[in-house]
Amino acid sequence: MPFASLNDLRNLEVQVLHPLNEEGEFLLDHLRRIGCTATMEWPIPHRPSEAADVVFLAIEDDARDEIKRFVSSLGKTGPTILAIVSYENPTALQMVLESGAMAVIERPIKPFGLLTNLAIARNSWQTQQNMQRDLRKFKRKALGDKQVSRAKLILMARNGMTEAAAHEDIRKMAMAQQLSMEEVAQTIISSEGDLPKLLKRG
Repeated sequence: MPFASLNDLRNLEVQVLHPLNEEGEFLLDHLRRIGCTATMEWPIPHRPSEAADVVFLAIEDDARDEIKRFVSSLGKTGPTILAIVSYENPTALQMVLESGAMAVIERPIKPFGLLTNLAIARNSWQTQQNMQRDLRKFKRKALGDKQVSRAKLILMARNGMTEAAAHEDIRKMAMAQQLSMEEVAQTIISSEGDLPKLLKRG
């Protein structure tokens, strides 16, 4: 779901992974002025803070191994990543791509555009999360439908019933046992050799 207002950005927990220098402090102070709860850390830790909604990640050549280790720790629902780069070259670009960054902040870091990049990155991240959630839901439904269809075929073959009657039997068993039709279907598939007892219980 897209952000309804900038208040959503102001409530973010932000982890800044940046060398402890004046530029890092500038970024930290600006994020706090926006209203984010921001902390800074260097060198790059093994994994993001559990509280982090967003991570600003400095792409440094001498920290490539640490960046790879950090990125490998990110789960599917990990924080939104914004990469900070000094220049564009094949190595830096590869590191940005590997980080899964949703936006790129160029050095020297300036206030202008920082909030826009944060908003775009966060919205892109949320869109990606929604798509992944919908895909998982679709896969579960497709698998469930496939199991129900297979269970109906088993009942039809064993009992000489129509598809509608087999569907109704599965529905009744699900209600009687307080299970989903998919769960009953899986039980039928697993107990194909013992259907008379299963149908009696239903």
